[in-house]
Amino acid sequence: MTKYFILFFAAAVCLLTASCQPVISKFTMEKMVAIDDEGDPKLYAYKEENRIVEPNEYSFDRQLDQMMSSIRKSGRKKILIYVFGGMNSVDSMVSTTDEMAQIIYSQSDYYPIFVSWESTLFECYLDHLFMIRRGVKSYAFGPALSPFYFTVDLGRAVTRLPINLVYQSYGTFSSEGDFPELDGETMKKIDNMKMRIYLGNDNYPAYYSLLARTSYVAGLPLRLITTPAIDTCGKSAWDIMRRRSKTAFIKAQPIETSVEKEIKTALSPADGAMARLMDRLSGLYNEHQDYEFTVIGHSMGPFIINEMIARYPELPYKNIVYMAPACSVIEAVRVLKPYLEKNPKSTFYNLCIHPHRDTEDMMIYGCLPRGSVLEWIDLYLADPVSVDDLTLGRWDNAAFLMPRLMNTVQSQVVVKAFGLMDPVTNTIVLDMPGQHTDFGESVLRFWEPAFWEIPSSAATKNGIAKNRITKYGIK
Repeated sequence: MTKYFILFFAAAVCLLTASCQPVISKFTMEKMVAIDDEGDPKLYAYKEENRIVEPNEYSFDRQLDQMMSSIRKSGRKKILIYVFGGMNSVDSMVSTTDEMAQIIYSQSDYYPIFVSWESTLFECYLDHLFMIRRGVKSYAFGPALSPFYFTVDLGRAVTRLPINLVYQSYGTFSSEGDFPELDGETMKKIDNMKMRIYLGNDNYPAYYSLLARTSYVAGLPLRLITTPAIDTCGKSAWDIMRRRSKTAFIKAQPIETSVEKEIKTALSPADGAMARLMDRLSGLYNEHQDYEFTVIGHSMGPFIINEMIARYPELPYKNIVYMAPACSVIEAVRVLKPYLEKNPKSTFYNLCIHPHRDTEDMMIYGCLPRGSVLEWIDLYLADPVSVDDLTLGRWDNAAFLMPRLMNTVQSQVVVKAFGLMDPVTNTIVLDMPGQHTDFGESVLRFWEPAFWEIPSSAATKNGIAKNRITKYGIK
């Protein structure tokens, strides 16, 4: 009975929201893939000539047919796959997709394909609370056990509050002085490093740091509420978002599925929307092997790109660009290192905001926990058991951990942190990217190689000075 009530409720929500769904152009339909919470494609009404084609009039296979046909007709051999980050609804990204597709198609030689996936924070938490049990959906155990799951989440947040406040405060008030002078042997190792590493300048006024710390102190009473609230929902919602990066390739199955169906599903090809898209692109590449791919992902988007490269390593990903990636260092290395070893003409670019901002960012004037979203992940949304499990998108994590882990392919790796009010790196908008959310802004023209590459005006080899290393990395 519970199962049918949930299905009825979901159907009612779909009916109420159907009329609010956007209508897209045929141009946009041929350049986007939207993925729902179970890994299925989500279709939109689109305009074709003088009529509107409703979602029930065509299939995802037909959309992919039109997309592949459009790629062939365009004559373009460079395909750009852009994967949006987490904490977005697919409906909310439609207008952004349309805007970016128009700009990139008209102002570059790429054929852009945009991938959005259902990953709003609150909706993901509800999925955890009422549906997901041990990695699969359960219409029986899900609702029945929800009070106990909520009790566990709340209890974890309350008991971890002192821990979270200590780590936040330590990061805010700890010294930012330089490390001791390095010995000659260590400096020689740094000089011989083949990875290209660069850290832009922080040109914010000196009082900014003091202002940020003052805001942090003033916001403490509110953070006694907001920190456990975020910890209650955030940790579990984060786990569901990670799950959805996988169901984009292999669709979710309910726990009540029969053993026979489980076996058939296990033996079947990957059936998620992302897998179906990549199967078509693999077929396109097999027809004419003069195509090349650039893949760009922001925040949680690299989770999907990691899956993509691991499952489809035969495609030529010439440029792999991660913008403030939320995946861990080791998760990326396990996929990227073997791929780069087999593809010496490919390059991996890891783009970060300045480490000062990752650490000091004060959301809503210090009323929310200190630091960027990546700082939140490292502190309490994820469970790192070693330094390799820290987020790749923080410059200090990438700069110090990647050289050792990517030893055989160091020359194919670029780690770049943008400065703050730095005309050398912030060439389009002087104060962007200055926050984690800035990277997806089309004004930055993130699809152009100049955005990924180390500035040609950099005065030092690989962004490395000869005699000192700062707390925030090689400088």
